[in-house]
Amino acid sequence: MFACGIAAARPVDAEADFGAFLSRWREAVVANDAEAIAGMAQVPFLFESEPHDRADVARSVVPALLTADVRRCLRTAPPLREDDRYVLSCAPYLFCFGRVDGQWRWMEFAADGEG
Repeated sequence: MFACGIAAARPVDAEADFGAFLSRWREAVVANDAEAIAGMAQVPFLFESEPHDRADVARSVVPALLTADVRRCLRTAPPLREDDRYVLSCAPYLFCFGRVDGQWRWMEFAADGEG
């Protein structure tokens, strides 16, 4: 008779995991590090109705969306959980984050109708 000594897998603490991702993302935002921000984006990233690769995200999407005022807001904006995603609201945009292949990514943005 054989017995397997495999420990039960613990579910990933999604909130702590997202918190670590958000800390890295915010550091990149505060430093205005477009390459690092693009590295945390899901690509292709839709911007102005066109898909953009990582280089395009760094070169054109980040400067267009992450103005000085938006970057300042993103430093402390509280993340709001929406189903399996998180959203940060910094007028005039909402920044949406989700998991892709087990990794948190900046998925998309939307105009903030309340901003």
